[in-house]
Amino acid sequence: MNKESANFHKSDRVLSGVETLMEVPPEKMAEIESKCEWRQVEVGDIIIDVNDMTTNVYFLVKGKLRVLNFVEGEQEVQFAEIEDGETFGEMSAIDLKGRSARVIATTPALLASLSAEDFRQLLIDCPRMTLALLKRFSMLIRTLTSRVTHLSTMSPHQRVYHELLRLSEPNTIGDGSWIIMNAPNHTDIASRAGAEKQVVAEAIGNLARDGVLERQYKNIVIRDRTRLQQLASL
Repeated sequence: MNKESANFHKSDRVLSGVETLMEVPPEKMAEIESKCEWRQVEVGDIIIDVNDMTTNVYFLVKGKLRVLNFVEGEQEVQFAEIEDGETFGEMSAIDLKGRSARVIATTPALLASLSAEDFRQLLIDCPRMTLALLKRFSMLIRTLTSRVTHLSTMSPHQRVYHELLRLSEPNTIGDGSWIIMNAPNHTDIASRAGAEKQVVAEAIGNLARDGVLERQYKNIVIRDRTRLQQLASL
């Protein structure tokens, strides 16, 4: 166990911060916590994988995870990131079918898992939680619909440009530039954008040569956001 993982203590094993469970009464929450299996994972650990026949629901108490799948069995496509307080694995718990994506740890993380049987009973016992879950599913469907549109209508280079725009935020030095702090490497950007690693290198290289962006140590500074937006929408 590494030093980061060792920071998780028994007192961390509570579900009060899990958004899906906010409508669960306190006495019921204590019961759920006692039924959960608790697990620490390290960076790179796979929690669930595509077509796994496991059906537990997972609550991420601490840490960050990545959700991805594969195009033609090899190219990674990142669907989403999971952060503290989020839930995953609900679909398999509900329909008892295989997993539809891989979930991998990007930081040391603390997880709690609940059996499908207990989760389904919880949905029956707590109708307000069921409604909250349906709202969450609606949000996910909207997000994935937008992502599919981007993947199907944009060229690979455009998807990279769009991802750079999504990751950037206004630079605090106030010079009008935008910045991606601790920018992901080319492999990560390729996974997020649904593109080849080589395409990412070409796209960023072209932008750098044209003065649209520049690398500063671990950061990417976008000097001409308007031009990048134009390239993303061509």
